[in-house]
Amino acid sequence: MDNNETIDIIEGEFTRTIYKSENYMVSRFNTSEGTITVTGPSFDYEKGERYVLTGTYVEHPRYGFQFSLISVEKYISTKKEEIISYLKSSAFPGIGKKAAEKIYAYFGNETLKILKEEPMRIAEVELSERQILSLQTGFEALADPQNEIILYLVSGGFNSSDAQKIFSRFKLSTKEVAEDNPFRFYNEIYGIGFDKVKRFASSLEFSDAENKYREACLIHMILEYTFNSGDIYITYEKLLSLFEYYGTIDNIDEIIDRCIEKNYLVRFDDKIYLYNDYYDEVYISDFINHFDGGLEVEDERVEEDIRMLEDKLSISYHEIQKEAIFRFFSNSISIIVGGPGTGKTTMIKALSEIFKQLYPFGNLIVTAPTGRAAKRINEICDVESKTIHSLLKWNKENNTFIYNVENPLIYDTLIIDEFSMVDNSLFASLLKACGRVKKICIIGDNNQLPSIRPGNLLNDLIDSGKIPVTLLEHNYRQSKGNEIIALAADIRNNDVDLKRFENDITFFDIRHDRFDLVSLIKEDIKEGYMLDEIQVLAPMYKGEWGIDSLNYSLQEAFNPKDPYKKEKKSGKYIYRENDKILQLKNRPNDDVYNGDIGILEDIDDKEKSLMVNYSGTYVFYPFEELDDISLAYALSVHKAQGSEYQAVYFIFNRNNYHMLNRNLIYTAISRAKKKLVIIGSQELLKEGLYRQMKRRNTTLKEKLTNAE
Repeated sequence: MDNNETIDIIEGEFTRTIYKSENYMVSRFNTSEGTITVTGPSFDYEKGERYVLTGTYVEHPRYGFQFSLISVEKYISTKKEEIISYLKSSAFPGIGKKAAEKIYAYFGNETLKILKEEPMRIAEVELSERQILSLQTGFEALADPQNEIILYLVSGGFNSSDAQKIFSRFKLSTKEVAEDNPFRFYNEIYGIGFDKVKRFASSLEFSDAENKYREACLIHMILEYTFNSGDIYITYEKLLSLFEYYGTIDNIDEIIDRCIEKNYLVRFDDKIYLYNDYYDEVYISDFINHFDGGLEVEDERVEEDIRMLEDKLSISYHEIQKEAIFRFFSNSISIIVGGPGTGKTTMIKALSEIFKQLYPFGNLIVTAPTGRAAKRINEICDVESKTIHSLLKWNKENNTFIYNVENPLIYDTLIIDEFSMVDNSLFASLLKACGRVKKICIIGDNNQLPSIRPGNLLNDLIDSGKIPVTLLEHNYRQSKGNEIIALAADIRNNDVDLKRFENDITFFDIRHDRFDLVSLIKEDIKEGYMLDEIQVLAPMYKGEWGIDSLNYSLQEAFNPKDPYKKEKKSGKYIYRENDKILQLKNRPNDDVYNGDIGILEDIDDKEKSLMVNYSGTYVFYPFEELDDISLAYALSVHKAQGSEYQAVYFIFNRNNYHMLNRNLIYTAISRAKKKLVIIGSQELLKEGLYRQMKRRNTTLKEKLTNAE
């Protein structure tokens, strides 16, 4: 561009496109100076909408007078509701509804226009210095079209996090997608709530709305069913029965076919899968059946290194442990399973140490589904360890991973710990990044609860017979008199006699015994336990002895209301400084993950945020993101999986005994290291131990065994 050319800013209404390619377009706008032709980069304009265009006027030798576009942004809203909603969004940290209303009352319908053009004028409104700085900084970015789309979504009822996810998926086409089929926000983006999209869609008019709504309903129903049942697929007959229960859809077969055509569903015979669930199984099966890392070592060399390590550590490995080591080094992929106290962590240290001896220039990493598990491995085994999400560098906004097929990990060897918690989707994503990996070892306890998401991954891999499996059965802690390890072993062997436990395990019958949970925990603290070393577990949230009720009473006992402690009410809980806090969602940018526990150290009413300390990692939560956390005095067994505590209180009663099954009880009791207190009827406990979890319907084993 000639330096003497003048940059102009004009406003105009888009009328039509004359020409458009991937990178260039010619369009027509109505402006105050008449109709003009605009040339420049391609943009998804909306007919009838006004835009602010930045560029220069040029004289084309053939087409005459034109406006050469440099940048474009949508005309700023002048509607009160949208202005207030935008001002209190995450674009301006520290601005709440009251502050937004105060700003609107001062500037009126021209608020956004005024502050975009003269951001310093925000100082005219009586606000704190931090709020003024937040607004001034935020308005510098207002020209970005993304902000207009975020405003559009937030004004439509989505929170800022959901709005960012939607924008990450559809970019500048977001509004165009919304006006064609807003249900794509639910159908194609993991984590966007069905009810939110449904409310948003109700405010729009779009073609074939009824059938598009029915597609989303079908997907929602299958998603709910697979999540609740753990099954990878739903049968056609079961789907019909669900529709009869919730209300029939006359053209159900047509809707299924439409979803299949759009790659939302896959159908084989009477089995109907969500598209991603089906292809996760396919990818896992194909990878395992064709994986040949080529990093095998002769047993004689491994045996020599085992002897060297035994001398170095002054230990002697059990024959089964040696067998696991041999299988690890002689196969591209292997599995090691065992209960608590059977030496799984010892095996990780052995494998990593011998690997260093054999391959001094190689690189090995241990990964686990939870932050606590990864940290424990790092501390005990002195080996690099990360959560799977951290290893793959998860992008929360668009639910993708930086490391994938096109950008593989650079490690030679991968050990995956706590594998019972890993689901098909996460494992498939991990394998997609293993293009350079030469050896994989899976370590877990197949008697624990399976993953929260659908599938039965660890048992499917074991039962397929495609991967060498070593079962660690010898209990090292049991030989030292640990009754908790003995009970876990008895449960695995289906031979439980509760009467023989009287030292490390205490029973209270919730119907007859007189006890006070708070007093019992206080006694533990007097004996030297720290509060964060004691964990209360329960099967479900509701009811007298449910997780919610327990959290209320335990918070009142151990962190009561205090005029010197700040509080913040959010949802069902009041959060108070010094509270024990549970992280509910992965936040890789903050290096905290689902299941991590920290201490709430500060509540800042001015900044509208909480600060939680996770063992030295400090995380700030804006008030609008408090659904990412919960109180952690009492946890579900699922949330405790992957963690160990010095003392565990496992509580259940007749109201939630239907949740009790062998896997849940086993997982709960094996969270305890030194002390286990079981509060509930022993009869109910015995009933639960005889109740097997329903075998989840999957087809991964079938795909693995039938592969050519």
